[in-house]
Amino acid sequence: MYDLFVLGELMAEDKHGYVLQERLQYAVGPNRKISAGTLYPLLTRFEENGWITQSEQNEGGRARKSYRLTELGRERFHTLIVSPIENHTDAELTFQFRLAYLHFVPKEARIACLRQYIQYLRNNLRYVNSLSEMIASKKIDDKQLYQVMRMLDHRKHMILADIEWVEKEADRIETAKEGME
Repeated sequence: MYDLFVLGELMAEDKHGYVLQERLQYAVGPNRKISAGTLYPLLTRFEENGWITQSEQNEGGRARKSYRLTELGRERFHTLIVSPIENHTDAELTFQFRLAYLHFVPKEARIACLRQYIQYLRNNLRYVNSLSEMIASKKIDDKQLYQVMRMLDHRKHMILADIEWVEKEADRIETAKEGME
C-alpha cells in the first residue's frame, strides 16, 4: 500500500525523503504514525529493485537525498494501480491512494480501477447484509441486538454511499472527452 503512494508521489516529481514522509503522514491521517523507520527501508528496497535512484544535494550546508523514479519504477507503479484490490483492512486506504494517482494512467485503466473497487464494495455489502440476517435470527439481548443492527445499518449506508460516488466517478470518466477526464 505504501509502495503505491511513494511511487505515485515520485511519478509527479523527484522528492526528498522528508517530503515523502510528511505527505504520507498527511495521506494516512492522524491515527497512524509514519516514521523514518517505515519509509526509509521502503526506499532502500525500491532502490535495490531498481525502481528509484537517489542523488545527494547540498542545501544550506546540509546534504539531502532526493529520490527519482526510474522506468522500472513507472512500470511497477502501473502494475500496482491496476492490480486487484485485495480484501484486507487497508483496502479503502489503498483505493484512496489509487484515486489520487489515477491521472497517471490511461482512461481505460482508471475506469477498470474504479469498477474493480465497486465490486469490492458490493462484496462487502453482501457480507454485511448476510451478517445482519444471521444476527437477527440469533437469540441476543434486545438492547444488544438493536445496537449491533444499528452498527450494521451504518456500515451499509457508508458502503452504499461509496458505491454511488465511485459509480458516478467512473461514469464521469467514461463520458468525458479525451484529456478532460
